[in-house]
Amino acid sequence: MIESRHTVLGMVCGHCAEIVGEEIGRVPGVTDVRVDVAAETVVVRADRPVPEALIHAAVAESGYTPGSPPADAAAPPEDPGAPARS
Repeated sequence: MIESRHTVLGMVCGHCAEIVGEEIGRVPGVTDVRVDVAAETVVVRADRPVPEALIHAAVAESGYTPGSPPADAAAPPEDPGAPARS
């Protein structure tokens, strides 16, 4: 299972979340969509890699604006064995 996180701007209610979730759910390979209106994020689970452009197109089709990736999605995972940064 592949999971990705995306920013969606302009959502203000549960109906917004429903519309965005349904549209992203139509993208081939997507198996689950979790929308967090307050955080303006969407977590997408897929059974294969899904190009970000397809997710952004689905967001735009639903009438909302895809944003920059959330800060936690853009940062590479910390390597516990890496030397400390100064």
